[in-house]
Amino acid sequence: MSISYESLVGFENGARRMHIHRTEIPDTAAHPPYQHEHKAEEAFYLLEGSAEYTFGGETIKAGPGDTVFIPSGVYHAEIKYLTPSMTYLTIRTVEEGDEACCCGKDREL
Repeated sequence: MSISYESLVGFENGARRMHIHRTEIPDTAAHPPYQHEHKAEEAFYLLEGSAEYTFGGETIKAGPGDTVFIPSGVYHAEIKYLTPSMTYLTIRTVEEGDEACCCGKDREL
């Protein structure tokens, strides 16, 4: 499972309340999504690929140019990948006492 993360805006750039990173999943079949929740608000802006996201009782189909918004405290990450690879931006708030972002570059650790 070779997912790559590239931090674009984060703690190292002086950001304290927001974080943006690019995620590339070259093989979506090898990347099982995991259900989780956090205090942060989160949005995914899809650059390449498409998927169906199910959370909060809704399913949203998204592809290149679409944005999926996850409110704070909503259990999410039930994802059905519709393409063999995906690239997207994650835009996320940084909340005190919350788990660190998956790329680990949103705060000083």
